[in-house]
Amino acid sequence: LQRIEVFPSEATVRSGHSQQLVVTAVYDDGTRRDVSRVVELRTNDSSLVEIDGAGLATAGKRTGQTAVIALLQGRVAVSRLTVPLETSRASWPEFPIANLIDRHVQRKLKTLGVAPSAVCDDAKFLRRVTLHLAGRIPRPDDIEAFLADGSPRKRAKLVSRLLASPDYADTFAQKWSALLRNKRRGQKDRIAGTITFHRWIRNAIASGMPFDRFVRSILTATGNVSVSPPAQWYAEVRYLDRYVDDTAQVFLGLRIGCARCHHHPFENFTQGDYYGLAAFFTRIGRREGIGVAERRAKETVFIKAAGSVKHPVTGNVVKPHGLGGPDLEVPPYADPRHRLVDWMATRENPYFARAFVNRMWAHCFGRGLVEPIDDMRVTNPATNPRLLDALANEFVDSGFNMRRVLELITTSTTYQLDSSANVDNLDETQGHSRFYPQRLSAEMLLDSIDQVTSRPTAYGGLPVGTRAMQLPDENYSNQFLKLFGRPPRESACECERTAAPSLSQSLFTLNDSFLLGKIFDAKSRAGVLATADGDHAARIRRLFLVALSRPATSIEVEKAVKYVVSESDAKTAYSNLMWALINTKEFQYNH
Repeated sequence: LQRIEVFPSEATVRSGHSQQLVVTAVYDDGTRRDVSRVVELRTNDSSLVEIDGAGLATAGKRTGQTAVIALLQGRVAVSRLTVPLETSRASWPEFPIANLIDRHVQRKLKTLGVAPSAVCDDAKFLRRVTLHLAGRIPRPDDIEAFLADGSPRKRAKLVSRLLASPDYADTFAQKWSALLRNKRRGQKDRIAGTITFHRWIRNAIASGMPFDRFVRSILTATGNVSVSPPAQWYAEVRYLDRYVDDTAQVFLGLRIGCARCHHHPFENFTQGDYYGLAAFFTRIGRREGIGVAERRAKETVFIKAAGSVKHPVTGNVVKPHGLGGPDLEVPPYADPRHRLVDWMATRENPYFARAFVNRMWAHCFGRGLVEPIDDMRVTNPATNPRLLDALANEFVDSGFNMRRVLELITTSTTYQLDSSANVDNLDETQGHSRFYPQRLSAEMLLDSIDQVTSRPTAYGGLPVGTRAMQLPDENYSNQFLKLFGRPPRESACECERTAAPSLSQSLFTLNDSFLLGKIFDAKSRAGVLATADGDHAARIRRLFLVALSRPATSIEVEKAVKYVVSESDAKTAYSNLMWALINTKEFQYNH
């Protein structure tokens, strides 16, 4: 059996209607056979579509897209089925096309029959994009200047400024440091390595290093971290299976660990494919302190003359090859890892560029076009595969320019849609008909609290004013960051970062001394506002602007003034107002 095919590979099925699927087996000799009644069929979401044993798919009442998976003798194929919204709409609402993203999203929404929300106002956009690109809330002077700017291109100009800012480099250095497991593990001898590697990552992002060169520098690193900072990756990722698993997960968006022991159950990957990737890393050697944790910072990574890995079933030596690619011959003393990156960083590679743009999409929208974002298998198709392909091609055409992808996303109308739902899209979560609110990351939330209160958090051994977004490794931490989901960097999965709210988090922001100390400190912003010149209304407007990044409404000002004048102590009153604003969903979410 060479492969199986499902017809149709894509279809729209209205609620209550059915679509017959036909599964064909294709053999090496060219023979084709209908196997619809013997193949195993399953759906990724039975609430959208149910599938029977004969291949008849029936749509339910929900709107959305799902995949029907066919499995036969280790081969898989999928059919993507869309259940549109039943609507009698006579016309389509205005949806300005800013770039290629909007063309594909509009096409998808029309297929779903779901109308998009309106474009968000300037204050929402400013806060949203500043959090995503700079990892912080906007400063009050920047808010006032942006809201007063009458230029029709002010949003695009803002994106350009943020992408050129030091805060952009801090934000994405934090992201990649976590994914690359830049981890000290409490060992003093490793601190030089983690700080050096973090600094290298930040400089690479700030300087605009192309992503393919960024990846090559890490995967092909040799030497000591003092002369080759990316070699720090090999201090944490130390064994052949981890080389393969982390490389696939971080840079290819694939979870292929199960193929180490058996054929991947939901993908066309074999054990041979797994060990073909492993073969690229078999010449890695280490000198000085190999296996001794206390001396890893002094370790030197080098390339041996030869190295090999055997297939665990056949016992044959497996030659290096990319997934689905031909075997490669690598001369003695040559570094096979360069051949790996050569295979990865091509337009034809179906994983590398798509994995990066999907990761950036998830950063900005809270969920990827493929979700989970590092599980890009054929049986987990993108919600908008044409958009994913278009973004990947643009990324390759740009020379793997990381900023270009973020610029495209944040200047699109799709990104700038309001988070408020309309009658069509209240339950819609796949088509991006509106912006889906996201809980702020631990670092964003703590930095935002520090900015609002004007009381910076102290991190031992680092300069005063260091932001949580600038911390180089997991050992620089505190109770707040741990409680709000900062990843421990034990794996290369973004799922380590938890954004789900919890009762413990609510109790912490309501009454923990760490937060209350910042708010009620005599030198906090609330204390300063309480003794500042001007009427209460003006000072309250300033507090709202600082905390929520928008002007307060007249009703909010009226109620706040009434409360402040009712209190005998102005500092307590303003501190209570700040406490209340910090505990709102509007403050704790990006929306």
